[in-house]
Amino acid sequence: MGLKEIDVVVDKIRECVKYMKGSQARKQKLLECVAQYSLDSKRGLRQDVPTRWNSTYLMLASAIYYQRAFCQLQLSDSNFKHCPSQEEWGRAEKICQFLKVFYDATCIFSGSKYPTSNLYFPKVCAIQFLLNKEMNSTDPFMRRTATQMMVKFDKYWSEHSVILAIAVIFDPRFKFQLVEYSYGKLYGESSSEVFTQCTRIREKLFGLFNEYQSKASYKPEVVQGNIVQEIQGEFIEDFDAFESHSFVSSAQKNQLELYLDEPRLPRNENIDVLEYWRAHNYRYPELASMARDVLSIPISTVASESAFSVGGRVLDKYRSSLKP
Repeated sequence: MGLKEIDVVVDKIRECVKYMKGSQARKQKLLECVAQYSLDSKRGLRQDVPTRWNSTYLMLASAIYYQRAFCQLQLSDSNFKHCPSQEEWGRAEKICQFLKVFYDATCIFSGSKYPTSNLYFPKVCAIQFLLNKEMNSTDPFMRRTATQMMVKFDKYWSEHSVILAIAVIFDPRFKFQLVEYSYGKLYGESSSEVFTQCTRIREKLFGLFNEYQSKASYKPEVVQGNIVQEIQGEFIEDFDAFESHSFVSSAQKNQLELYLDEPRLPRNENIDVLEYWRAHNYRYPELASMARDVLSIPISTVASESAFSVGGRVLDKYRSSLKP
């Protein structure tokens, strides 16, 4: 994640946290400095696990909040020798703000009580845009960090998933406009890549919808038990065919086109996207069925370590587990 660029700063902040948690007397000294600057003592310091970058981010964020208290403590405690310099605090703040984008995306993608597939595309595009921006930064430190992180990003995320790009289109707050805007920001509005990517996604979107529509239009033949009913049924079916040929096929838009043409909902409106499609099921039956299937795709699964952990879980006969 680029944390190697600030190993010295991370090590110093880690030692600061360890020092404060080492004794009650040190904690009390820090609390006095915290009170002096009217900081919230209940936020507390976070100790990180070096192998987990998200915990390192949380440690940096907590330490930066108490930065002035640490600097004050350094003046009154001769044994406290790990406090970063002002320049190092500045580097820690930059990387903390940088990592926050990744941390927020990870938290959102790990959700299990709401759809996540419609959140993938805007978050990943925002990360890519941030990396591109910082790679051209005038700050050598941030430029070097972003360049290293982009190598990892390209390895796993450079090819945006088409089906997950389609998922954001089913969010009525974004629709296809977000796809066009995102590619425009990444490649430049006049770039041919924007047209290529948008065309590819649109073709996949309409192709998938046509499959749902064709399945919905298939109706098995009903055997009539009466010759009169057969004649009447054949007559009405002929009328249906006549109406379909003469009128419906003229210029009527399908469900997908109607949905895309409608104005988007306000971006800041807090909606349940699955509830939205349930409410519009009668208006867009085939499209709602497609939206339900696409939005049910999870972005992440339970972390592998959780599968082997019995902590905090109620074991039952349907779950295998490794006991201590």
